[in-house]
Amino acid sequence: MISVKLHKNGGITTITAEKGENLLKIIQRSGTDFYAPCGGNGTCGKCRVNILNEGVVTSCLYPVDKNIEVILPDDREMKVLSSQYDYSKDVDLDPGDIYSLSDSPIGVAIDIGTTTMVYYFMDLKTGGITDIRSNVNPQIKYGADVISRINFTAETDDGIEELQRQLIDNINLVIGRFCKKHNFSNNDIVRLSIVGNTVMLHTLLGVNALTIAHAPFTPVFTDAKNIPSVELSVDINKDAAVLLSPSLSGYVGADIIAGLASIDESFYQKQFLFVDIGTNGEIVLVTKDRILACATAAGPAFEGANISCGMSAVRGAVSSFKDGISKVIGDVEAEGVCGSGLIDIVAYMLDNEILSMDGNIESDYVIPGSAGSNGIKITQQDIREVQLAKSAIAAGISRLLSIAGISVNDLDNILLAGGFGNYIDIKSAIRIGLLPGINIDKYIQMGNTAGNGAVLALKSESFVTEMEDLKNKVEYIELSTDPDFSMEYAMNMFFT
Repeated sequence: MISVKLHKNGGITTITAEKGENLLKIIQRSGTDFYAPCGGNGTCGKCRVNILNEGVVTSCLYPVDKNIEVILPDDREMKVLSSQYDYSKDVDLDPGDIYSLSDSPIGVAIDIGTTTMVYYFMDLKTGGITDIRSNVNPQIKYGADVISRINFTAETDDGIEELQRQLIDNINLVIGRFCKKHNFSNNDIVRLSIVGNTVMLHTLLGVNALTIAHAPFTPVFTDAKNIPSVELSVDINKDAAVLLSPSLSGYVGADIIAGLASIDESFYQKQFLFVDIGTNGEIVLVTKDRILACATAAGPAFEGANISCGMSAVRGAVSSFKDGISKVIGDVEAEGVCGSGLIDIVAYMLDNEILSMDGNIESDYVIPGSAGSNGIKITQQDIREVQLAKSAIAAGISRLLSIAGISVNDLDNILLAGGFGNYIDIKSAIRIGLLPGINIDKYIQMGNTAGNGAVLALKSESFVTEMEDLKNKVEYIELSTDPDFSMEYAMNMFFT
């Protein structure tokens, strides 16, 4: 017999299981509330969990052969998974003429984020997700944001080749590990579908993105691409195709177009905002008459960078802060604060008059329970970083609404996309002025819509055409030349 420890909402349940027993069955047997919408058939990929010292796995496809500790999604995360499943478009399985390339064809959808890379492995015979993996984008050593990485290519001989190599090596590493674990050959990988921001896609192809860093911020390419795998030196079937989804502009990339296209068609009968908050905040407004998009330079504060005790959303990070009590990822001692925790802490400071409306504090705020030499503090400079980041997002939203001639109360929904949008507490985000103060029921946390779009493009060739059609309907608003953006930005620096 083996032992399975299940961590959820700060509590631990220990279950005894037979060696080889399916992990999803064990979780369900424990009586723990857990989201698995396809019933364990391996087709939805939503029953993923984090196994300590191993990483993210799809529980319905995981036989337990040793003692393990499992971090289950908390109630908020399960709500996000439910929203992503319920509000996402579905497409028929039609991956094209790939069945002659392998008896066991596998496709890989890859979301290349500035901070994190996420991989979805699909059985192209069934359309089922067989594995999901993620790791840190190895380019991060050259800068936390895309401008730093573009500067690296400008200042370093062969800099663009180095950034490209980092991505290709990472892709080959993750695919190699998948094949070894599941007893596949690299030749069984017959299709890659890749999304990412425009700079990430440029560096993947070894194309210098220097023109994106300077006005008028024009990318070298924005169209969808179908590239033979041998041209990218990815270690997969030599006849496989590498599909890149289309981008809109230098700062509204394929991750946004893919995410928008993945949303259920019923939303396009409404008026809604689509917001992806990260180092670069992308905002799309869909109205009855127009689709408008913009990008704002929010900076890396919400990714944990430029914050004195900031860190990524990994084990040891304060991810939530309510009533003076911290919740730490992994239920361990706090080592720092990630973006979602930072927003909660700032909201708490406002509610308790530790922080003034203009952003001033009398002294560093020490997180309760973290006093001493390792005390986690929020400094005056940290507050300034939050003000700059939240002002950029709020001003971008305000400008799109104004250009469209509608108010925030005319919106039916606000959809929050991306990893950061998964975990923020919406009430806290409204409290600090990051998001509009409308009925909280209008907010929907959609999860990784970019990754979902990449999966749909992997599953269906026609979905790529749908993305191109949608892209052609979107009007891009360049905020750097918008005469009213600076004023909106300055006005939103204050906390409400």
